[in-house]
Parts: sequence; C-alpha cells; structure tokens
Amino acid sequence: AGWGPDNFRPKKVIVYVEGEYGFIPLIVGKSLEGDHKPCVEIMSRHQSVDVFNQLPNLLNPSWTMTHIDKSTVLLAITNWPQLAVDINANQGMWSDAYPMIRDIILGLKQHGCESIAFLTCMNNQEPDDKAELLLYDFQTHPNKDLILSPPAWIFPFVAKRLDLTASVICITQDEGQFIDTQALKLVKDFFVAVGYSYDHEKAKNTIQTVRNMEEQLNDQRFFSDDDEGAWMV
Repeated sequence: AGWGPDNFRPKKVIVYVEGEYGFIPLIVGKSLEGDHKPCVEIMSRHQSVDVFNQLPNLLNPSWTMTHIDKSTVLLAITNWPQLAVDINANQGMWSDAYPMIRDIILGLKQHGCESIAFLTCMNNQEPDDKAELLLYDFQTHPNKDLILSPPAWIFPFVAKRLDLTASVICITQDEGQFIDTQALKLVKDFFVAVGYSYDHEKAKNTIQTVRNMEEQLNDQRFFSDDDEGAWMV
C-alpha cells in the first residue's frame, strides 16, 4: 500500500546496481530507462548513504523504480555498502540487506509483480575467456557457476522463496577492460531481442560520463583505507 498511483502494476521487475564495477548494468539500465522518469523512490535505514552530498546538484540517495513499458519496471539500486575482502568482516551484510529487500519484494507482490530478474556482471575466470551471457532461473543451470556479490544473489534468492519467478541475467566480462564493449553489446542485443526499447543516445552519454571518471573510479576500485582492501559491488 502507498506505492504511488493505482496504475503501478508491474508484472516484471529488472534490478541492477548502478555502481557495479564494469558499469554494464548501469549503462544498460539507463539506456532501457531512456527519458522515462522514476515513479517510485525507496528510502530505508538499511541503505548505505555517503555522509557528504551537494546542493543543488544532489546525488539522490533513493533507490528508484522506473516504468519502461506497461508491464515492466526497472529498479535501480543507487548505493550499496562496500564489502571487505575478508568474508568475516561482513557480518552485518545480511541483517542490513534482508529487511529492505524482503519489504520491496512483498510490496511488489501486492502490486501484481510476478517475476524479478537481476542484471549483473561476473569477471571471466580465465584470461582467454570471451564475454558470455549466462541465464539462471533456479531450474536450468547456466554453463558455469555464477560467482555473485550481494545484492545480485540475495534479490532472486528471496524472490524465489516468496513464490515469485526469479532469475539472474549475468554477463561475464574482462576485468582488464574498464568497460568490456563486447560484453556490453551482448547485453544490449539481448534486451533488444526480447522487445525492449534501447535509447542509444542515453547509452552514449552514460558511457562518456563513466569514462570521464575512469581514473578516480580505478583508484577507488583497487585502493582503500581498509587494510584488508575493499571492492565495489
């Protein structure tokens, strides 16, 4: 209840993290959203939000939902806590992630949602591996195991437990490239093939924005104040 207008009835939801390294989900997500404006904003005490921000050019801390057609909504996760390399250092991860994800999925079910797909990336395991699109729906196994960070595995896991159709759309990418253009093309072609509109101008602008920040983002990726190191999801 209380989720915007009565016509918010998405059957399908596609989820992506804006800050996932490789930026393919960000580029594809923004291109699928095109000029559509968000129809839902989500805020919670379980979100990770930077201390400093700027006005009037505010970086929106909200997770947003945007209708891209009559039955499909994109959920953009605009922020997610950095995870330490040492697994034992992430003991609050589940307690912070689960309540918010559970409530979002229950809210979507109340509004008629039937399926949730998570768009994510995974680094190639071998230097000679080529980009490959892997689909997992909890029934048909992909060609290789998916090695996923939260929330990419938590969203579909919880959605499946709450009786929704759940899947992961995972593109393997070359970690050595800032943006793996071959992998990006595979994801773009996939969404075009299943019938979604793809805003090429928005894709171009998003790629340029990310490339303008390449040096800064690489520093954030490989160096941190944490002695154990940290990584972007």
